Amino acid sequence: MIRSIFIKTLYDKRAFIIGWTIGLAAIAALLTAFYPAMHQDGSIDALVKSMPPAFQGLVGSLSDLAHFDTYIASQVFDIRLPLIAGIMAIILGLSLSVSDEEKGELRTLLSLPISRTKLLFERWLAMVTVLMITLLGLVAGLYVTMPFIDGATIDTDIMVRLVAVTGLMMVTFGTIPFAFGMATGRRAVASAVSIAVIIGSFLLSTFASAVDWLKDYEPLSLLHYFPAVDIVKTGIDGADVAVLAAITTVLLIVAFVAFRRRDVA
Repeated sequence: MIRSIFIKTLYDKRAFIIGWTIGLAAIAALLTAFYPAMHQDGSIDALVKSMPPAFQGLVGSLSDLAHFDTYIASQVFDIRLPLIAGIMAIILGLSLSVSDEEKGELRTLLSLPISRTKLLFERWLAMVTVLMITLLGLVAGLYVTMPFIDGATIDTDIMVRLVAVTGLMMVTFGTIPFAFGMATGRRAVASAVSIAVIIGSFLLSTFASAVDWLKDYEPLSLLHYFPAVDIVKTGIDGADVAVLAAITTVLLIVAFVAFRRRDVA
């Protein structure tokens, strides 16, 4: 008999955990290694000037490249990680909800003396654990590479702040496909909502800085509440944390209520 849905889920996702952890560590190491070239005077100015204004959001502010902490916040946490984490969250959230239901595994689990509440929350906690492990892989990639790069230092308290809010953002991202998958049991619905919200947030925040008519809608993006560079410079904004936490909580409540009532195929 299955004694822990949490442990079983982590075991089943071991290949996912290893693959994404190594991948994020490699990305972090690569971007850290590019720091000397990126922050040199004039090295990136020509690139930015040659880019259309709408695409300059993909590079970030030039002033952020001068110091390692803001460089990492901008180039890793603010630009690359949200898109990568969003894709990972969609894959993981769907696999822990609708994918198992499509295979009939969810019905099998519910035939055992396991409550729906226990199943839902232990799977969600397993998803959170997977996301945190992969995030630690990214941090490990940074710290392993930093000793080999001149000027690559970052205060521990700054890193803790970045990791804390990044972890919350990733949990919110993952909860979207998970909640809609558990609530509806429909891959099309969960996928469409997740892509619209997560990928839409990335595109909206990226291009809002250059497209005037998009600026008024930028607060609709989840990434509006994850200003990585500001977290480095001024600290964590409690209002941003409250918004992300509230969205996650509401989604979990909706999933809890709907999953308890619906017929599992």
